[in-house]
Amino acid sequence: MQQETIQVIQKELKVCFFVDGFTLRKVNDYYRFYHAHRSGINFLGFKHWAGVQASRCFWPDCSIDFMAHYYHPYRDPSKETSIHSRVSLFADELLKAGFNVHYGERNYASELCPNLELTEDALLYAKYKKMDALILATTQGQYAELPLRLKNLNVPTLLLGWDFVYPSRSKEIHWHTDQNLRKNSAYYIAMERIMNVAGTSSDVLAKGLFLERKKRIDITACRGVSSDFQRGMSRLA
Repeated sequence: MQQETIQVIQKELKVCFFVDGFTLRKVNDYYRFYHAHRSGINFLGFKHWAGVQASRCFWPDCSIDFMAHYYHPYRDPSKETSIHSRVSLFADELLKAGFNVHYGERNYASELCPNLELTEDALLYAKYKKMDALILATTQGQYAELPLRLKNLNVPTLLLGWDFVYPSRSKEIHWHTDQNLRKNSAYYIAMERIMNVAGTSSDVLAKGLFLERKKRIDITACRGVSSDFQRGMSRLA
């Protein structure tokens, strides 16, 4: 009798990468102006790096459907009485890198705070089975309860956080990841350690976390050269 072959159809697991824009803006400025790298974050490289961590951390041998969402601390500039080019440029670079951009409710001139729609969206994704795991990039205590609420819905959280110090006028600013947020997350990666050695790391993905430093160019030698740049590479350096 011929033996039947049983094929196991493996489910494609859905991972969401949610980035708190309040944190990323501060972190990006830190690496641009205060860190030895003196370079902004490559949003495309950051997204790719996070996707690989999801595969390594949650399901090493499974296929992953990966979605990236950025939660802006500012309002949509198109809804303001005047257009704020810096906000628009930042959002454009994220869109080029494959992020879905969600604007906050804060006026550009107002005091910044995290966009808490991130929490609402994460819980909806989990409730309706649109997300099997979350990668959360933030340092803010406003999100401290989110990993616990997701855990109750059988969705684990990998937290990407930062701890660093930088000068501000006559004092030092200590930027750190909220302790309760770290404690409540299933996994935690200290991003300052990864990014401190990114330039010398043998990990190609880690090297891609930063934009290449701008070099002085002889304009006369570059006449006729196209000004196009690779889609997905941020101009924010």
